[in-house]
Amino acid sequence: MRSLYSVCAVLKATSARCGVRLLVAVLGFTALPALADWQDPLQTPAMATTKAHKNLLLDITNAGDRLVAVGERGHVIASDDDGFSWLQAKVPVISTLTAVYFVDENTGWAVGHDGVVIKSVDGGLSWKKQFDGFKANEMVLEQAKARKAQREDELNTAKVMGNPRRIEEAEENLETATFALEDAQYDYEDRSTKPLLDVWFKDAKQGYVIGAYGMIFKTRDGGETWTDWSSHVENPNRYHLNAIAYIDEGKMMIAGEAGLLLRTSDDGEQWEQMFSPYEGSFFGITNLESQNVQVAYGLRGNVARTDTFGSNWKLVDSGTEQTLMGATDRRGRVVYIVGNGGAFIKGIDLGRKWESSIREGRTGAASIIQSAAGHFVVVGENGVELLSTLGEPLPEQVKSIGG
Repeated sequence: MRSLYSVCAVLKATSARCGVRLLVAVLGFTALPALADWQDPLQTPAMATTKAHKNLLLDITNAGDRLVAVGERGHVIASDDDGFSWLQAKVPVISTLTAVYFVDENTGWAVGHDGVVIKSVDGGLSWKKQFDGFKANEMVLEQAKARKAQREDELNTAKVMGNPRRIEEAEENLETATFALEDAQYDYEDRSTKPLLDVWFKDAKQGYVIGAYGMIFKTRDGGETWTDWSSHVENPNRYHLNAIAYIDEGKMMIAGEAGLLLRTSDDGEQWEQMFSPYEGSFFGITNLESQNVQVAYGLRGNVARTDTFGSNWKLVDSGTEQTLMGATDRRGRVVYIVGNGGAFIKGIDLGRKWESSIREGRTGAASIIQSAAGHFVVVGENGVELLSTLGEPLPEQVKSIGG
């Protein structure tokens, strides 16, 4: 059984592995709601509040000049003044949202727990649900059935050929496919759902969402329909897929559990594993586009870099042992990464050297972005935080302007 990893204990908690009790501890609830008070998160709109900018937020991105952040209870907030004031969006679910991505100033998607995918066409001010974990379970089950049937055919062919090595390999593949089918059947019958953890779109039509237990789905029509894409990914152990990043034309990378690093050079048609210098989980990859350098980061302050599109990764000393969760780059040369315990690290010399400091308050942070005004906007366990380029808090107060 795979060990629980730090994302469960901090921010992007995956409900399937963390369990209800740990989630309660993470999100700060003091008691579980009574069964009679339970509401289906996929059928319950997010509640309007003036405190959404102070609660747990897990990701932030640009929608043109606007900033959009997402987090627990289906909260989505938007700012048009570099993060100083925030307006809450209308969202049709209360599922925790883990990631958000916009292809232009109007069109974007957010994903989260319960396998939910929501879409906005007005710059993040209102959203509609496109996909959820129940639909995902149906697709995964059908894919698992097809894969097992394929493995059975391969075993029969190997037996006809009489090659002992191929028979043994086919038997192992069939065993893996059988276990996967059993898991898929259980999820489908039990109506359990898994979280999606990241989203990326090439344009307004083609995109990917990824998540726990190797989930990856592709759309070619802006999210109206989705296809289970896991058979295109070299991930036989179904490790969690935590983050997806665009690198260059046709090239992308995925960071995941147990040191999993994946890459594609054909627009995501096929994903192959890269050699990983670390066996723990990576939670993100950032791309220094102008320098053709990628940096992966994750548990216990581990940071790895490559300048060969993943043909060779090397661990570098980050100066911290805190888990690292979110990153941004400045002018394609300097990387800033935030994480647990107030971690704030700066990568110079194209990510070869790192300077580490601790943010005031030592709160956990999940994502960071640089505003048009130059300062950083960080989101995490205490909501929105504004920092100077030195990592120091700005004196101005963040406020809500309603929702």
